[in-house]
Amino acid sequence: MSTQQEIQKEYESFLQEVLTNEEVWLLQNDEGMACQSSLEYEGRMCILIWSNFVLAESEREGDFEELESVNLPLVDFIFKWLPNMQDEQVICALNWREDDGGMEVEPKDLLEHLKLILPDELMEKYKTEIEA
Repeated sequence: MSTQQEIQKEYESFLQEVLTNEEVWLLQNDEGMACQSSLEYEGRMCILIWSNFVLAESEREGDFEELESVNLPLVDFIFKWLPNMQDEQVICALNWREDDGGMEVEPKDLLEHLKLILPDELMEKYKTEIEA
């Protein structure tokens, strides 16, 4: 399998897992969250985002040992975080690993892809939650 195919498969796996669990995972504390300089987008920062607790927790060492694994409901990620991240010009680093980094995606692209695969009933549920 080519590197491009592997990246696509990893991205699809990330999308499916967050859709199934309806959450993403971050490392954060009162002082901030896990971020890194982008390797693909010069001069931009990446917010590190994981598709599950185990992956996030596995990166709680070194610079991130003081941070806690925190889940973020998918509804908040889609309707609040991703639009704000786009406004702030930060990048999403998905399932980041210290040894080889992670897939870097523009927030607007990730938002578009999540909305494309979000089942209608889940989209309606989320819209109701946002309006409440």
